[in-house]
Amino acid sequence: MPKFTVAIVGAGLGGLLFALTLQKFAPDVDFQIYESAAELAEIGAGVGFQPRTWFVVRELGLEQELLKIAGNGERSKLAMLYRKADQKDGFTFHVTEGEEAENWTFHRGQLQKVFLDNLHAPERIHLGKRFVSYTPPDASTGQIEVQFQDGSAAVCDLLVGADGVKSGVRSAMYTHLAERAKARGEEDKALLLKSCISASFTGTVIYRGLIKLDGDAGSDGALHKSNLVMYCGKNKHAIAYPVAKGRILNVATVVMNPALAGTVYEGPWTAKVPREEVIETYKGWEPAFEETLKNVNESGWSKWAIHVVKQLPTFVDGQVALIGDAAHAMTPHQGAGAGQGFEDAYVLGRLLGQPGVTRVNISLPLKIYDEVRRPVAQNVAARSLKSGQLHSFIAPELNAVSPELSASGNGPTKEQLEHVAEMIRQLKDWRQGTTVGKDCEAAIQKLHEELGHASSA
Repeated sequence: MPKFTVAIVGAGLGGLLFALTLQKFAPDVDFQIYESAAELAEIGAGVGFQPRTWFVVRELGLEQELLKIAGNGERSKLAMLYRKADQKDGFTFHVTEGEEAENWTFHRGQLQKVFLDNLHAPERIHLGKRFVSYTPPDASTGQIEVQFQDGSAAVCDLLVGADGVKSGVRSAMYTHLAERAKARGEEDKALLLKSCISASFTGTVIYRGLIKLDGDAGSDGALHKSNLVMYCGKNKHAIAYPVAKGRILNVATVVMNPALAGTVYEGPWTAKVPREEVIETYKGWEPAFEETLKNVNESGWSKWAIHVVKQLPTFVDGQVALIGDAAHAMTPHQGAGAGQGFEDAYVLGRLLGQPGVTRVNISLPLKIYDEVRRPVAQNVAARSLKSGQLHSFIAPELNAVSPELSASGNGPTKEQLEHVAEMIRQLKDWRQGTTVGKDCEAAIQKLHEELGHASSA
């Protein structure tokens, strides 16, 4: 008899990793995964892990399997080269090496397969279950009822939304929060809570593509096999790095227009686009980079309108919790979005597996999860946004640098580029000297202290 039941909405990477954490650290907890898609297929291309995320990988016993598919193979250090690339004679102005260069890169589809292969009970994944809403805990049973689009329903003691940037669980949770605030006469608070429901357009679009690194990557092929390369220019940048054991190059090109941030994006958030659209967008950049873009398959480019979730006042409400992009969808400019979702999943899973946690007090570990994870994830999201702006030379001190001046090679100056490099380095300093393991230990200790107080009261 399980001590309680968890319904996980979303079978993406974050939802699967949460399930794997429960499987290992909370074996007496029943979980079921509900996924809207008729079949599991990860969209997107590359994903990167830093040491904080790799700690979770090791804790779950996945390290050796993931090293077999990592873009950099057994090497943990993948140097990042920053190039001034929006001119014909591009050059490297900053290199990240040593501990700062610890990265592991993956193809999302291969990563998902490893997670699925390690899930011992695949029958717990229910496909074609599009979340619609939930009914708050019943007074007699204390359980939540979850409703799906096909008319079916499920009951659980804990509902976890791992359903991405367009999260239906976030929408339902914040609708409930807003309705309760309105019932208390707190109209302004209700409006604020309602504003948390929908994701917001950042003004940034990203073109993503893949290239086989078997001679098709252009003159920079050897460079790409052993490095992450950040191509920087005014209002635009791009990143390229190896995945799939170095056999495939993941390319993501970024076009930023901060003036459009907060506006409504017209059209689909993801769409296939012709290769010529991408090539034309980066016309005049250094020849080797232009050549790389041309080597993506003709039909291989997709365009993504980047939306983020505003800084939420809470990731939890009673017996409901949000993890990953559902809680803090962020820009991808620190390569940390997936990793932050994994940290959410790991910390929450570890807390739920602690002795003394029952269906009666399940809101307590959720409260501590929110206190521990929300500040970290939201801090990383803010740093990621700023990093992307610096990669595209968008900063007050660079306002005088126009696209034309930058393309001519006469700006930013050497001193300005050095300052940009230093700010980029500082924005990444959270990766060193902190570990999710210590965060988790502190959360578990706090949980036991509060459980002790509750039992002695």
